[in-house]
Amino acid sequence: MATKVFTQDLKIGMFVADLDRPWVDTPFLLQGFLIENDEQIHALRKHCEYVIVDRARSTGKEFEAPKSVAPNVASAPGAKRVATQVKRGNGEAEAVPPPSSKEPQLAPRAAQPQSQRVVRLEDVARATPSRHGPGAADDDDSPGLLGRLFGGLRGRRGPREGPATPALEIPRETPQEFAARAALIPPGIEVQTYVDQVSVEQEVPRARAVVANASDLLEKLVHDIRLGQSFEVERVEEIVDDMVDSIVRNPDALMWVARLREQDITTYGHGLQVSVYLTSFGRHLGFPKMQLSQLAQVGLLLDIGKIRLSKNLLEKQGRLTAEEFEEAKAHVEHSLAILSETPNISHEILDAIAQHHERMNGSGYPKGLVGNEIGVFGRMAGIVDCFAALTNHRPYAAAASSYEALRSLTGWSGEFFHEPLVQQFVSSVGVFPVGSLIELSSGEVAVVVEHSKVRRLKPRVLVVTGPDKTPAAHPTLLDLLYDAKIGGEENVFIRRGLPPGAYGLDLKSFYLA
Repeated sequence: MATKVFTQDLKIGMFVADLDRPWVDTPFLLQGFLIENDEQIHALRKHCEYVIVDRARSTGKEFEAPKSVAPNVASAPGAKRVATQVKRGNGEAEAVPPPSSKEPQLAPRAAQPQSQRVVRLEDVARATPSRHGPGAADDDDSPGLLGRLFGGLRGRRGPREGPATPALEIPRETPQEFAARAALIPPGIEVQTYVDQVSVEQEVPRARAVVANASDLLEKLVHDIRLGQSFEVERVEEIVDDMVDSIVRNPDALMWVARLREQDITTYGHGLQVSVYLTSFGRHLGFPKMQLSQLAQVGLLLDIGKIRLSKNLLEKQGRLTAEEFEEAKAHVEHSLAILSETPNISHEILDAIAQHHERMNGSGYPKGLVGNEIGVFGRMAGIVDCFAALTNHRPYAAAASSYEALRSLTGWSGEFFHEPLVQQFVSSVGVFPVGSLIELSSGEVAVVVEHSKVRRLKPRVLVVTGPDKTPAAHPTLLDLLYDAKIGGEENVFIRRGLPPGAYGLDLKSFYLA
């Protein structure tokens, strides 16, 4: 049972499940915790007006309550605001079907021999029979595509068809939707409308090479900076150009690879993910390629100053002290100091890096900028940086599901983040972003592979388990828009989002070479 409690009413024994502001803007980081002393209460009063207390996890007789039932995804606080940002082609909003009230146990299963083999998305696509296009017909005399598909997951193999060739969809955008995103582009920049040039399967091999090269570049930058050497911005631009080209061709491919290639904080995988999401966000808004290149560089470099923070601070588990929090906040100045020694880096990039922890109400750092004092690149970087932090494992906190992270962002919009940009970010990545784990109504677990440009809540997914959550022997692609019936009878829909690592699934070793 979640209850809103003002900080002046907090007591020892309460379990703080959420704050009234982004966790990344506080010394509490991204972790729910039990209040054990007055010092924690004082710190909460300093940073928050109110918090969300989970009475079921609080201690003491006064907090005892029946175990809470998992919230309905469609009716959870903030859920409606997320879903309403994803429009059909006719302008009508789609709703997420309600999940089952019975939440499966997410405890990791016994280790599966997943690491013994590697399944590539493009190989799965070649082996998966598929039907694409609104005019596709059902064959009543056959068990149906989904009958064969799910029959294969249960050990029954249907007749093999030729390689799947997904039809590329043209986004359906109303004049009002175009005007909404165009209004966010600074004056003097011509708004672009991008169309996917290739399918996600075709782009994944190139996206994999881009991610590998970008990872190598980040490692070299860190090494050079630690040795007191400057780095060549031209080398960064070269890698970034490849990233932008891949995102222009099909943004879902690079988001897929970057999301599943989890890296810990010491390898700066966070900056790589921010770069990919930020560039894809810019593509969705309609920035030209020159600005997309700048956004990609912002993402790669925004946390480069963390190499001047102590390893103990970066890997600390639990709440930071006030002194440690101030030290952590200094990474912005460290980043700017490092980059100021780099010739030919644009002021747009420096400004965005300087502002990615600023907040609309002036509560951010390092300068406490308010509203329009924060540039559009800085606002975008703040949104994406927070999303990436929430959805990745950190030494001090487990990762949240992509859905929960987006719900949090919409709840914080207006006060901390620019609300129109948050709405556009949700539209750009989808309610269930590429690379996120989901549970289907059939019980199978899947990974979102590619979004439909027609209906964002009907993506293409890779089914990775059976209904009992046992890893599938043959992962199979499923299009929820065109192939959404099991055996032509039962509709399949997304029941809920899952956090990374649910059911012991290690996607980075299972789906990437």
